[in-house]
Amino acid sequence: MKPNLLKLLTYSFILFFNPINAQEIWHESFSIPNKGAWGNSDGTGINSDFSGITEWTLDFNQITLENEDDYAKTVTTSGGRFECVDINGEVIWRSETIDISAYKNISIQLNANETGSSTNEEQKYLKAYYVLDQGEEQAFETNSDNRGNWGQAVAKQTGLVGNELQIVVYMNNHYSSNKVILDEVIVSGEEKNPVIIQPGDIVLNEVLFNPLPDGDDYVEIYNNSEKEIPLNKLYLASRDNNLELTQFYALTSEKQKLLPFEYLALTKDTLGVFPWFTIPCPECFLQMEKFPSFNNDEDYVVLLNNDMEIIDEFYYYEKMHSPLFYDREGIALERISFSQPTNDAQNWHSASTQSGYGTPGYQNSQFMSDEAQQISVTFQPEAFSPNNDGYNDTYSIDLSMDSPGYICNILVFNSAGRRLCKLADNSILGTHEQISWNGEDEAGNRLPIGPYIVMVEVFNTDGTVERFKDGVVLTDRFE
Repeated sequence: MKPNLLKLLTYSFILFFNPINAQEIWHESFSIPNKGAWGNSDGTGINSDFSGITEWTLDFNQITLENEDDYAKTVTTSGGRFECVDINGEVIWRSETIDISAYKNISIQLNANETGSSTNEEQKYLKAYYVLDQGEEQAFETNSDNRGNWGQAVAKQTGLVGNELQIVVYMNNHYSSNKVILDEVIVSGEEKNPVIIQPGDIVLNEVLFNPLPDGDDYVEIYNNSEKEIPLNKLYLASRDNNLELTQFYALTSEKQKLLPFEYLALTKDTLGVFPWFTIPCPECFLQMEKFPSFNNDEDYVVLLNNDMEIIDEFYYYEKMHSPLFYDREGIALERISFSQPTNDAQNWHSASTQSGYGTPGYQNSQFMSDEAQQISVTFQPEAFSPNNDGYNDTYSIDLSMDSPGYICNILVFNSAGRRLCKLADNSILGTHEQISWNGEDEAGNRLPIGPYIVMVEVFNTDGTVERFKDGVVLTDRFE
């Protein structure tokens, strides 16, 4: 369930008053409803359900629930919270053990609220404690002990340092018309050795801004550093018509890291990407809760760190695509070199035909290293037998180009010079491609044993034309 506006405002208020360098370590917002304990309609026992709950436990051995309206459980009110109603005893809510070893100046805070008119301080209360490094329970320094008709309070504890932390909350409420409420339990702190994300550490590497119908945009980033980059410190954004930054969206709130020299594709919904592209690395995708809406003709893709510093920015426009593509739907723009500027239009090219017009989550089809390259086409083996015995089952053509933008035609002829099949037909090449032949003609018919001639032509819009020829023997029929 998505939190409503009140929930979001409350959460934003809490974050705003945290120390400026603090980041969230642990957070419980009780978004899954009906987890806890409640009574039976006939008053004969207690029901409970904690399935799917791993972040906290509840001790309810000391309560008596007389009917199904008596409970200590999560509810949907205000986007989710934990409530106690007429439980005739005390429940003890405990968080999981939270690892705080990488942080200093730890703060804890939680919302301790109540409704109703009862002022009985022995039968209606919420008391907040913490346990540091498996020591004794300690009361919060602010609003730890809330009793009777206190209304709303934020219990706080600051300045903690240690390795492990647990939060313990005692709650009691003997009244059916009153509620004792626990909500928004947040642990935050300052990193002891923070990772500083600077421009150039992460680069924008590939953008699909005009997807096929029913498809979704994606933006690929690449960790061009030796740092382990925390993804919860990154934001994706765009610019409006006045070039002001807009649509700021966090990549994730989870503690995930992008390791050195790894790729990560960002999208709103992987189901809008996976059906249209080859996906060798599904785990190299991050499905964002909110994703900027990028225009199909031109727009800005902006990557920022948690200090709202621009880490990389890319202005794209449709004519950056290869002029050979009349219809550019479903074709991604790929970065060519990490060392060249992001906004150099010559540093981007349409993804290759062979790649399926996009390479989300792995190396671009148009990638080039900084080392000088030349056109090279190699053929192997000299003879092949496509009988699926695992040895020389296919004939491979490896193509390396000296720059992106080459177009390729590959024809197969028999010894009499009759064309049998076309392995590539004006295909947009990547900088490194491998195209295979399985011994069949264009209709999928198996060809007889014998010699064949393979002709390769590569050319670009600058007028460069290169031709290569090879002979190969089909040595065995299919089994």
